[in-house]
Amino acid sequence: MPPTSREARLRRLAERLGTQHRVKVEPLFDPARKSWTLRWYDGPAVAAVRSALTQDGPENAAVLARRDLTTRALALAAIRETRAGALHRWVGNWGQRYHLEQMIGDRPYPERTADQREERMLTRLLAAATTGSSAVPDENRAFELIARDGIAWLLPEHRLTEPDRADGADGLALSPIEFLTSRYATAEHRSAWETALTPMPLQAAVAAVRADPDAAPEAARAALALLPTLRAERTEELDLAESALARLAAEA
Repeated sequence: MPPTSREARLRRLAERLGTQHRVKVEPLFDPARKSWTLRWYDGPAVAAVRSALTQDGPENAAVLARRDLTTRALALAAIRETRAGALHRWVGNWGQRYHLEQMIGDRPYPERTADQREERMLTRLLAAATTGSSAVPDENRAFELIARDGIAWLLPEHRLTEPDRADGADGLALSPIEFLTSRYATAEHRSAWETALTPMPLQAAVAAVRADPDAAPEAARAALALLPTLRAERTEELDLAESALARLAAEA
């Protein structure tokens, strides 16, 4: 049976949207409801497709727009939300997925990474979540790995960024404070690093290198790179203290 004019128009719109956003947009007809739905994975936000439907004609008012999320998008959201400290440590249950869906529900292109480091971290997580004979990652497995082990293990490189080398610009190598945190952080600083890539305090990092009789040359270079920032922080702290004390002295 040849498509109706409305069906043909919806299919043309779906094709245009798919080309524009580089996703497959599929028009689906529900015989029970006698209505159409445009469905796609990841890609543009629902509001963008809804706007395109409205612009295409008033007869599209009853057409639904439905975006589903892939494991890639949800795993990337889990990495980001864990790093931001906004993801509760539910393990392998529907609550974690629901939380992530709510967080990225109106964000366009939730599957796109921000840089090479994030892409490599996501790739490593998805690979670790693909087990047995399955060719696709297990969503719950990805959530469980992050809940159990944090995200520091996903870092693609554990070498120190070298200031005179261009390879540090890709964000894969560790900054000086990241390098020292990964080696010297303990207790709550270790937990903060493994969970959310939160670095330890600069002073503690430098002190740890000085106290290590077997410190590697890379650790010494990292500590040296932190000294200007640490010195500036100390100077600012002393300047503030001096100003406060001067005001108190003037009131006497």
